[in-house]
Amino acid sequence: MGISFIKKASGLFIINGTIGILPIAVCMLLSEFLPDPTAIYISIITSICFSALLYFLIGFGGSPILSSASTLLLILLGISTFIPAISIPKGMLPFYAEIGVIIFVSILLYERRKIKKLILRVNSSRYDENVMHSINSGAIYSRLIQLLCIPHFIITSLFIIFGSPLGPRTSLILLHILPPTIFISAIIISQIGLSMLYSLARRVDNIPVLNEKGEVIDKKYSFEAYYYKNRYLNPVIRIAVISNGMMFLCRRPEKFNYNPGKIDLPMETYLQYEEKPEDGVKRILRKYFPENEELDPRFSIKYRFKNEETNRLIYLYILYVEDDSQLCNPRFQDGKLWTIQQIESNLNKGYFGDCFEDEYEQLKDAVLFSEEFK
Repeated sequence: MGISFIKKASGLFIINGTIGILPIAVCMLLSEFLPDPTAIYISIITSICFSALLYFLIGFGGSPILSSASTLLLILLGISTFIPAISIPKGMLPFYAEIGVIIFVSILLYERRKIKKLILRVNSSRYDENVMHSINSGAIYSRLIQLLCIPHFIITSLFIIFGSPLGPRTSLILLHILPPTIFISAIIISQIGLSMLYSLARRVDNIPVLNEKGEVIDKKYSFEAYYYKNRYLNPVIRIAVISNGMMFLCRRPEKFNYNPGKIDLPMETYLQYEEKPEDGVKRILRKYFPENEELDPRFSIKYRFKNEETNRLIYLYILYVEDDSQLCNPRFQDGKLWTIQQIESNLNKGYFGDCFEDEYEQLKDAVLFSEEFK
């Protein structure tokens, strides 16, 4: 139970790839109180344990690539403590660690394609999508780290070249305070951005992606449909309204991804992820008729609609309304009742929505049937 809680509670924070550089920041801070070799050895152990924890919690799904790079960098710094010729000058460990991070993130950012090819060459029998995602997301976080670290590196290098020896205050700020501050700031900025994105995502509907059999295989944000066009099959609920032998039609809102501004059925929505069609019908009725809970649309047909712009599995429902005063609703743009003759005189002229023109014969039969048994 405790492990499950940790996985759920820490998910968003761990997805923040910049958290992988936390052991480097820890090393910088420890070097202010401990000898450099001791700070590096402790940080190596911390980084290895931290990387193992990340892998245990989320595998390669949350960009642990930077954590692995940090571990490798710390190991290289640890090796340098045994080689006097390349030992780090006293008080310069934070700056040297920052340079190492800049090198690593630059390689990841600009050479990620070569890294992917190398991984595929080593493990040609298996394409691991999570590893590739880790590399891509790591490159995104690397850009932020670069943007924060490189200006500090340039300024510090200029001071060292032209202002050496550095004064105590300048040395304190440039070499001891700013490096860990920049790394911690990168983590905080990424976390704020992710939290805002997560908050926004919670307000956006997830819609199912179906296979050819109509089975749910994935999910996408509803706004993505505008970009992927007909690449994925999505379920859509449409509700026709018939009253007194006429069809109630209205203008599609301009914000709709498909056929904006066309005359169409008054109610349409994507079926949400893990939502049943009946629940989707209730949801859309609550939106348009919040004060009337007695409306009961009847299922008509389910059919596939696909063209260059969209790919839909449509659930068509028909709502019979005796009192047409219920349709005087500001939620329906330019809504009015149409006779069969009025509709047929405007078919195939680009006036109606594409789906409606496909559904027309089915709906016409429903109108005639309702009048026959009235």
